[in-house]
Amino acid sequence: MHSHLLPFARPPHRVVVKTMAMLLGLWVSTAALGAPVVQQVSGSLDHNAVVTITGSGFGSKATPAPLVWDNASGSKLSDKWSGGWPSMVPGYNIGYYSPMRGIDLPHPRDTRYIAGAHATNAGAYSGYQVMMYKTIPLPAMPFYIYASWYQRNDDQWHFGGDNNLKTFDYSDGESPYATNKSWYTCYGPPHPDSTTDGAQWTNETSTPLLNPDRNGHNAWWGSAVNPMAGKWSKVEIAIKVTDQPDGYINVWENGHAVLNYAGLTDNYGGTKRTIAVGGYARMQFPSNWRYWDDVYVDTTLSRIVLADQPVLSQATIIENQIPSAWSDGSITATVNLGKFTQGQPVYLFVVDSTGTPSAAGLPVTAGGAVLAPTPPSAVSVH
Repeated sequence: MHSHLLPFARPPHRVVVKTMAMLLGLWVSTAALGAPVVQQVSGSLDHNAVVTITGSGFGSKATPAPLVWDNASGSKLSDKWSGGWPSMVPGYNIGYYSPMRGIDLPHPRDTRYIAGAHATNAGAYSGYQVMMYKTIPLPAMPFYIYASWYQRNDDQWHFGGDNNLKTFDYSDGESPYATNKSWYTCYGPPHPDSTTDGAQWTNETSTPLLNPDRNGHNAWWGSAVNPMAGKWSKVEIAIKVTDQPDGYINVWENGHAVLNYAGLTDNYGGTKRTIAVGGYARMQFPSNWRYWDDVYVDTTLSRIVLADQPVLSQATIIENQIPSAWSDGSITATVNLGKFTQGQPVYLFVVDSTGTPSAAGLPVTAGGAVLAPTPPSAVSVH
């Protein structure tokens, strides 16, 4: 087995298996061992068009659509989420906003983004937290969570104190940050402390996860895009939820692995869980707005993506597509071009329920008629 830091096959990770063919100096891709293979796409890859993807090894997905897909095109946040904070500060509450305060959209496909401000210190509903969350019945363990989103903070962010800033929360119960029964990703150190400061990802918890983890790590962080530095970044998180030591929490930013925890991820009991994007910030100030777009949350690793490279582990632009029907050999999906421009060469991948992607993406053209070449039977990705 080809060795890798991450425990599963990503976004954007790869699994390459050595077989007896290695004796002949050959590499055989996972396509020969059951990885998804995309053979053709019917339709045109125009934004919001519907296409049909055919191939093999896609597996099953009981509910084809993601748990949440929010590109700020709806009428109100509560149609998609169980709740959002702040909710009691008129003018600063989380919701859908047209571009404001000099903050452009992450790409021209959308007309609004999700935003809210840490404007007051009157409590979780009133500025401590800026976040949206989804509550679900606790599935049988183990289960999986995949989420992705674009994010950035306001250019006029007011710094102070230790600049604590959290980005994602997994919690027992019907709301985020259950006392002694949640964990979260955040920045720090540094948090950062200015618009030009470096930033790092880390994982923290109100009750200890495995420490050190199964990789021997006492902390799990990597370099981050400073969210106050004037640009959007794309964050992905994949989680194996379990009370056993083989769980994981993996985070990528713009395709680069930035956090890798291996160990138990949930020993909370109870019957409900809450998944939240966003979180707490130490400084409450009217200019402390946070912005998100294209938020995708699901309780399976199965998904469809367009990427800018033919091997998913090498991609830096990754856009989730929105499935509406799913079988082992056919998927129907709504096209989300996101940052891809009309006429740009892109690659289509299917990722199965184990997190294993197609060994090679099907080459297609964003906004164009789909070509349908037969993918190679073996692709070297070492």
